[in-house]
Amino acid sequence: MVYEFRLPDIGEGVAEGEVVKWFVKAGDTIREDAPLVSVLTDKANVEIPSPKSGTVVALHAKEGEKVKVGGLLVTIDVGGAGASAPAPSSSPATAPVVAVVAAPPTANPPAPAEAATSAPPSTPGRVLAAPYLRKLAAERGIDLATVKGTGPGGRITEADLAPGPAPPAAAASTETGANSTSPPAAPAPTASPSASDANFERVPIRGVRRVIAEHMTEATHRAAHFTYVEEVDASELVRLRERMAKHVEKNAVKLSYLPFVIKAVVAGLRAQPWMNARMDDANQELHVYRDVHIGIATAAPEGLIVPVVRNAETKSIAKLAMEIQDLAERGRAGKLTRAELTGGTFTITSLGALGGVLATPILNYPEVAILGVHRIVKRPIYLADGTLAPAHLMNLSVSLDHRVLDGIVGAQFLHVVKGYLEDPHQLFAELA
Repeated sequence: MVYEFRLPDIGEGVAEGEVVKWFVKAGDTIREDAPLVSVLTDKANVEIPSPKSGTVVALHAKEGEKVKVGGLLVTIDVGGAGASAPAPSSSPATAPVVAVVAAPPTANPPAPAEAATSAPPSTPGRVLAAPYLRKLAAERGIDLATVKGTGPGGRITEADLAPGPAPPAAAASTETGANSTSPPAAPAPTASPSASDANFERVPIRGVRRVIAEHMTEATHRAAHFTYVEEVDASELVRLRERMAKHVEKNAVKLSYLPFVIKAVVAGLRAQPWMNARMDDANQELHVYRDVHIGIATAAPEGLIVPVVRNAETKSIAKLAMEIQDLAERGRAGKLTRAELTGGTFTITSLGALGGVLATPILNYPEVAILGVHRIVKRPIYLADGTLAPAHLMNLSVSLDHRVLDGIVGAQFLHVVKGYLEDPHQLFAELA
């Protein structure tokens, strides 16, 4: 008997997954609970075991292909021991929200997003395209009803809206002088490299890199980015971290500056609670959260990931250092769960010693704010009495969704963060 195995519900709110790697091929014999396929969702790889023992008859999705929950993955000849496949769950949980604040109306409010993760098969007369692609088509004078989508379920992609070849140039006019009305011929397009050209390599954009590309595109097309920068005298922070490190690192935990930044950010979010929020574009609402879940942008072999430190407001410097180290190590090893990579309310991005002078971080949409932390450099500064003295200086840059947060909000937030980092002893003086 042939058993049809379909993609199960692999996490709250997951509508589809990308097939990253098959561990079997057609004709292979597989035993129950042996590794069958690796599926990617929200930058987390989930290894799915075989539900049955038997012989693989056919694989129904290629590596790099997206499959919806409930979609057919593989058929297995189980020799008469088949059973019905589990039905996918249809009741994802939602995170607790403190307040739902209606976003200010706009002249052209964005249309509700048609998520690619839940797009049904294309039907006659229905155009599947994201709002920014509809705008792009209008700018290019393209009727979407005439475009054949190449995305999942017939969804239109940006590549489908690429301008077609230019029409043949009109014959050159024999007239000359002021009465000539023939436009100059357009320059011939530069030939693209052929498939046999050995000077380039074709690299499929798949897995984590494709998720990053989709998230970055959505963030830049939806949010109105605004960045505000502040310089911080971190001299006292440098001294305090050096004194604390010898105690914290007795437990094999490296103490970086990031735990101090997180505690300062928590103070800043208390002062500006609308920054600890996520935007619901479909309903034009801002969801403002009481708990602070800080995403930490982390470089991993396959691309940038953002593990989440939950309830950062309740944790000590040492506890934060331990959790950051654990998340980073497991993230680089590809061992984080989907739950550990989702649910953030504010994100911090830092390259440590390679943090550069300044960057304008892209929002981790649907969050509405992100903080960039840059390297600490030793430079002379003027003191209040006019004398020069060495100081450890660093820049902080906060990017906001300017649709719902004004620039003054970012400035006031960074003023609080700056105050706590320039006098970090305040971090230990607050009442619970």
